[in-house]
Amino acid sequence: MRTVVAVIETGSFTAAAERLGISKSLTSKYVNSVEEQLGVKLFHRTTRKLSVNQSGHEYYIQAQHVLANLDKLYQQLHAKNREVSGPLRITASQGFAEELLSPLIPEFHLRYPNIQIDIIVTNQKLNLVEQAIDIAFRASELPDSSLRYRKIMSLQSSVYAAPDLAKRYSQGMALSQLPCLIDSNLHPTARWPVLSSLGQGNSFTVNTVFKSNSPRMIRQLTLSAVGASYQPDMIVAPYVKKGLLQKLDVGFKPLEYPLNALYGGGNYQPERVKVFLDFVIDKLATANGNDINTKA
Repeated sequence: MRTVVAVIETGSFTAAAERLGISKSLTSKYVNSVEEQLGVKLFHRTTRKLSVNQSGHEYYIQAQHVLANLDKLYQQLHAKNREVSGPLRITASQGFAEELLSPLIPEFHLRYPNIQIDIIVTNQKLNLVEQAIDIAFRASELPDSSLRYRKIMSLQSSVYAAPDLAKRYSQGMALSQLPCLIDSNLHPTARWPVLSSLGQGNSFTVNTVFKSNSPRMIRQLTLSAVGASYQPDMIVAPYVKKGLLQKLDVGFKPLEYPLNALYGGGNYQPERVKVFLDFVIDKLATANGNDINTKA
C-alpha cells in the first residue's frame, strides 16, 4: 500500500523506489501485486508516461486514511512500550550509594516514575541470582562469571588531609609518622595500594590511628585533622575547592579502581535496567569530566 501511494505521489517507479529505499524492480512488483489482489489496474502505463487512473485515484484517497491510522496506532503502541516500569533491585556499597547514587535518584524518579527502586546498601558481594538483584555496582576487578557488565567509570583516589595536618606533613613529617584513617571496606589490612614509579602495583603499611567501615565517618575525621585518608578524588573535590582538604604527595601514585555495573540475563537486558544504567553513566560522566567506556 505504501508503495502504491509513493508511486502516485512521485509520478514514477524510479522516484518512488528512491523515496522508499528499495529497488525499482521491487517497487514494480509490489504495485503489480496490489493490482492483482484488487483485480483492477491503478495506472495508465505507456513507454514514456505513467499516470493514475480513476481506480488509482480512489485507492489513493482511501489508502491515505488507512496509512495515517496505521502510523497513529504504531506511535501509540511504541509510546506505550517505551513507558518503562517495574521493580528495579540494586545493590551498592555504602560509599557509592550515599555519595554518588543517592543524589541521582530524584531526577531519575521524575523521568521514570513507574520504576520502583529498591537499593540494598551493603559492602558484601551479594549473589545476584539468589537475591533477585538486577544491578550490582562494584568498585573492583570483575570476577570470572556469567554476569554481564557495563563500566561506569574509573575511580581515581588520593591521600588527603586537613590543612593543618597537610602543613605538618609538608614540613618534614615522615610518611611512617603520618596518622592515617583506614576505611576497612577497601583496606582491611591497613595497607594502602599504590603504583610504583615503574607502574607496578604495590602497597605499604600505614600508621593507623582509626579504622572504620563507614566512609562518611572516615571523611569527617579527615576534615577534623585526626588523620589523613585515602579518598576518591571525585567525592572530595568540593572539599578541596573550599580549602578544607589538601592532596598529599606520598611519593607514590594511588591505584585506579574500575567501577562496574554487573547484571544477569544473558543477552536480554530489561529496559528498566538499561535506562537506569544509561542515566547513571551519563550523570557520573558529566560530574567526573571523563569519557566513560561502556560494554553492553
